[in-house]
Amino acid sequence: MSKDYYKILEVDKGASKEELKKAFRKKAHEYHPDKKTGDEAKFKEVNEAYQTLSDDTKRAQYDRFGSAGPNFGGGQQGGFGGFDPSDFSRAGFSGFGGQGQDFEFDLNDIF
Repeated sequence: MSKDYYKILEVDKGASKEELKKAFRKKAHEYHPDKKTGDEAKFKEVNEAYQTLSDDTKRAQYDRFGSAGPNFGGGQQGGFGGFDPSDFSRAGFSGFGGQGQDFEFDLNDIF
């Protein structure tokens, strides 16, 4: 699920760094977990929003892809792209990621 960092900080998309800082301080003060009425989850969300929007590179990436885009926890990041450990069988290896290759060998043959 995509988060709207601008909405979290209650600022416009074109907000300056100074406006972001002011909004962050207000929200951080409001939700600080040490306060009796604080909310740790909201405090972390506000901090995440500010950390993203206050950095020019992260903000540009967020504006382009949203919080579900690259480097914001959504979608696939790195990994083995289609690797499935179940492709290995006890007798050997047959196929890889459904790419039409058919290999049959015993790992003991290597040694």
